Amino acid sequence: MDSNSGKNRKLKILIMSAPIGSGHRMAAAALEEALLRLENVEVVQGNVFDFFPSWLGSAFLKFYGNVLRFCPSLYAFSYRWSNQGGGSLWMRNRINSVLLHLGKGFISGVKPDVVFSTHATPTGILSLYKQKYDAKLWLGVVVTDFTVHRWLVCPDVDAYFVADEKLVKQIGENKNVLAFGIPVRTAFTEQRDIAAVRKEVRKSFGWPADAFVCLLAGGGGGMLPMEDILGRLCGNKYDTVHAVAVAGHNEVLRKKLEALQKGSLYKEYSASRLAVLGFTDAMPQLMQAADVVITKAGGVSLAECLACGANILIYHPLPGQEQGNTAFLQKEYGVAVVTDLRQLDEYLEREIKVPFEERLHRQEERQQQYGHPDAAQQIAELTEKLCHFNTI
Repeated sequence: MDSNSGKNRKLKILIMSAPIGSGHRMAAAALEEALLRLENVEVVQGNVFDFFPSWLGSAFLKFYGNVLRFCPSLYAFSYRWSNQGGGSLWMRNRINSVLLHLGKGFISGVKPDVVFSTHATPTGILSLYKQKYDAKLWLGVVVTDFTVHRWLVCPDVDAYFVADEKLVKQIGENKNVLAFGIPVRTAFTEQRDIAAVRKEVRKSFGWPADAFVCLLAGGGGGMLPMEDILGRLCGNKYDTVHAVAVAGHNEVLRKKLEALQKGSLYKEYSASRLAVLGFTDAMPQLMQAADVVITKAGGVSLAECLACGANILIYHPLPGQEQGNTAFLQKEYGVAVVTDLRQLDEYLEREIKVPFEERLHRQEERQQQYGHPDAAQQIAELTEKLCHFNTI
C-alpha cells in the first residue's frame, strides 16, 4: 500500500462474499454501511460466484439447497471432513487455485488496498492472490458464525474478526484475532426504547399490550417448518399466544401460510392472533417486540436477534455451522433449543407463565450483554487507521 494513499487517493476497499445463504451477504452489507461513513474511501462489493458462469452457480445453489433439505446427513459428513486438516486442506487449495485463475481479472481490475472476506472460499482465493501477486494487500476475514470452520484459516490473513472472545482459540494463538462481534446492519443497532417498541407493535396488530408474541423468522429459505409450528401454536391450548410469521422473499411460503390462515387448519385459531408477512423492513422492531423469536441457527440471523435483545428459540438446527452456532449459544448465552413440536410445547408452557414485566427486563439485559451493536463500526474504525497510518 502506498504510504500516501490516504492523502492522495481514495482507499479502495473490496468486500468479498458468497450467496450461500443470506448471512454472508448481510454481513457484507453491514460492513459497507459502516465503511461508507469514513472519508476518502471507495467500497466495491464482490461475489465469488461471479467468477464462473451463472448457470454453474445456479446449479450449485440448487444442489446445495436440496442436500440440506433432503439429505442433511450428507452435508454433515462433508462439513466434518472439510473441517479437518490433511486431504481437506489440499482439496481447498486446489479449488481456490482454480477460482483464482477465473477471478484474477476481477481482483486486478479493482486493485484493492484492503479486502474483507465474509466466506471461506473468497478468503482462500484472496490469500493465494496476496501470496502470488500483491504482498502489500491487507486482508481481513469476518467470521459470520459462532464457530470457525477450518477452511477459513488461511496464510497471510492480516486480521480475523469473530463473534466472541471464546472463539479466538479456534483460529490459533499466532493469528491477529479481534472479537468485535458479527457485523449487523444499522437497522438492528439503532437505540430504541424496547418497552415502547413492544407496545407500538402490539397496537399495530390490534393485540393486547401484554400479549405473548411469537415471531417465526428464517423461513425464507424454506428450512424452518412454519406450517407445522403454526399448526401447533394455533390450537386452543395456546389461546393467549399471538404469532407473526415472516416468509421473507419466499412468495410460495407466504401464499401457503395465508391460505392456511383462512382454511380449516386455523378454524380454532382467531385470525386476529396471527399475522403473515412477506419481506419486511420492520424485522428489528418485530424482534424487539416478540417474547420469543423461533428461528434457524444462521450466524448473522442470530447476531441480529442478539442485537435486538431477542429471546431466541432455535428450532431443529441443521448439521454443520448451525449445530456449531447452536452449541455455542446454548452453552455461553443460555439460548434455548428444541428439535421437535413436543419440545416446543414444553418450552411454550414454561415461557407463557413468565410475567410480562420480567420478559421485558430479561430482553433489556440480553441486549446489553450479548448485542455487539458496534461490530461493523469497530471494523470501520480499524480501517480508518489503515487510511491514516497504513498499519494495524
